[in-house]
Order: sequence, then structure tokens, then C-alpha cells
Amino acid sequence: MVRELEFYLTEPRFGLSHKRVTSVYFGGGTPSLSSPATVANVLNTITRHVPLDPDIEITLEANPTSSELARLRSFRDAGINRLSLGIQSFKDADLKVLGRDHSAESAIRTLEEAKQLFNQVTFDMIFARPRQTLADWKSELKQALELAGDHLSMYQLSFERGTPLWKSMQKAQVANVDPELAADMYEEAVQTASQHGFAHYEVSSYARNRSAISTHNFSYWQGLDYVGPGAHGRLTNTVTKQRVRTFGEFHPEKYMTLCESEGEGIRKWVPLSSDDTLEEMIVFGLRTRMGIPQSRFKKMTGQELDSVIDPDFLALCVQSGFLVVDGSPAELPYVPKHLEWEKGGGIRPTEEGLARMDSILPQLLRI
Repeated sequence: MVRELEFYLTEPRFGLSHKRVTSVYFGGGTPSLSSPATVANVLNTITRHVPLDPDIEITLEANPTSSELARLRSFRDAGINRLSLGIQSFKDADLKVLGRDHSAESAIRTLEEAKQLFNQVTFDMIFARPRQTLADWKSELKQALELAGDHLSMYQLSFERGTPLWKSMQKAQVANVDPELAADMYEEAVQTASQHGFAHYEVSSYARNRSAISTHNFSYWQGLDYVGPGAHGRLTNTVTKQRVRTFGEFHPEKYMTLCESEGEGIRKWVPLSSDDTLEEMIVFGLRTRMGIPQSRFKKMTGQELDSVIDPDFLALCVQSGFLVVDGSPAELPYVPKHLEWEKGGGIRPTEEGLARMDSILPQLLRI
């Protein structure tokens, strides 16, 4: 991975040596199973080649188990300053259904220890679980918000094809939650989080203040470039201005062989068409309460935002209280520090619009 990382950071086509790194994210699978020395090596490699933002966010995903708890201090000393724990539930029976190997007790213990060690700690919760009632969720939600630091993510359970949970559903061993009940749980999460001082800044994400907003995830949602050694990325060729998707080799042995022989483990490069870029910026941007700044949209796509939006449907959404068109958002808690709102206005969703975004987008886009 270090060899591939050096390839990206030194490749002239991407010009990354002149850009500032605002975040590093060790995620996907269970990166905390690697050694703290490996994490330190990756961070040292980045530091040798590119300038770092003074407030850089360096996140590690970890499971809330007793075995990983013992190593948290070493990861902090290696350079991690933000920890993301995959807690998902505080109910032991539900954790088993979700296929997790930690207990509610170990999750709470790990969370409390992590808050003593790291500048920022976040964790995720999953609602609309099999047989979960609204009363169950209200109780668990209250517990989660009382335990949370300054950030929390809450996702609706999805049954992904091929997973053990999906196979259990196919065998009628578990059932999906009624969509109306799931919508009530989402609404309960938004309202209760607000009562506890959390701003709902993205569909599934909540923060007490601007400093707690995920710098890394927000970079995805605003269409910025990112490097993904061993996974996937989005990069811009500084000569041709062409944006490309990169996909790493899936199989570990093949990936390592490629890195040793070629200096990188990229399985394929896929050019992003102008329509791809337009659609990504709108779809991802409107997942956030910050929305889409007009000036950044034009800078990255070469087009005016108005040219790809249906004006009549936009007007209807504004009239219905789902979208806002303005020059500067009043809700500053929804705008992260590293992405100040730019001059020229833009489009952003209200809380009501965010809840309906899946049905709004197909009618709003004119691509």
C-alpha cells in the first residue's frame, strides 16, 4: 500500500505534491487489525511528499472489542486523532443478528476509553432492525446520544444481496421493517438528536459543532479529489483536466503482486464523463444541508448549476419548503470549517427536503 501511495503522490499527472491534504481515513474492513507501526508508516509516507493541513483529520475505523481497546493508545501515538467505532446497537441480541462480535458492555467501555484518548470520537448506530419497535429505538437512541461525543452517524438497515442478513431474509428468518415505521424512526432520530444539541448536517450524520463535521466524508460529498490505495479514488489529470475513477485490485495477493511489479495495484481507470461529474456533484451535494455552492459547481464542471436543474420543479420545491436558493446559508453549523460557503449562492435542502431527497432528485436533475 505504501508503494502505491507513493505512486499517486509523486505521479506528475495528478500534481498532488502541490495540494494540501485535509484528511486521511483508514477504513473499509477492519483497519485497526493492522499494526500501529503500519499506520505510522503510511502517515510518514504522506508527510514526505505532500503538505498537510494544520487541522488535518486522521481517522481510524475500529470495532468496539476488548482486544482493540488495548491498542487504542498505540494508534493515537501513531498519529490517529479521530476514532470511528462500529457500535451499531446497544442490544446484545440485535448485535448477534447483525453479525457483530462485540457486546453492548464492551462497546460502552471502548467508547468511554476512546473519548479519553482521542480529540474526536464518533460511532454509528443502525435503526429499522428486524423486530425493532419505535419504543425500542427511542430508548436506544436516548442512550446513544447521552454517550456520544461531538459526532454520531445513524443509518437505516439495508439488506445487501449476498450478505448473511440478506440470506436470512430470503429464508424468512428475519423480516424487513415496515417502511412507514422506518420513516418514523428516522424522524425520531432527527428530532431527538436536535434536542441533544446535534445539527443534522448530512442524511445520516450529526455533529454538535462545525469542528466535529467529518472533513473526509464531506470531501466526497462536495466532489473533491481523493486517493484510495487498495480501494478506489477520484483524481483529476492536471494536464487534460479529465477526472478519472481508479479501482484497486480486489484480491489481496494479486494486489500485492501488482504493487511490487508495477508500483501500483490499480485494476482499472475509468474516465468520468461530464454528465457523471454533474450528477455526482448534485446527488452527493444535496445529501448535505450545505447543499451545492454555485461557484464550486461551475469551477468543477464548467457549467452553471441552473443549466442542469429543472427550473419549474426547483420553484415547486422552494415553494413547498424542501429546497432553499440563497447567497449564504444561515445555518452555519452545517458548513464545515475547511469548506466555507463561497460567493455566488447555491441550492441546499431544508430538513424536510433532506428526508425526501430520494424522490426529489430524479425530477430535479435535467441531464
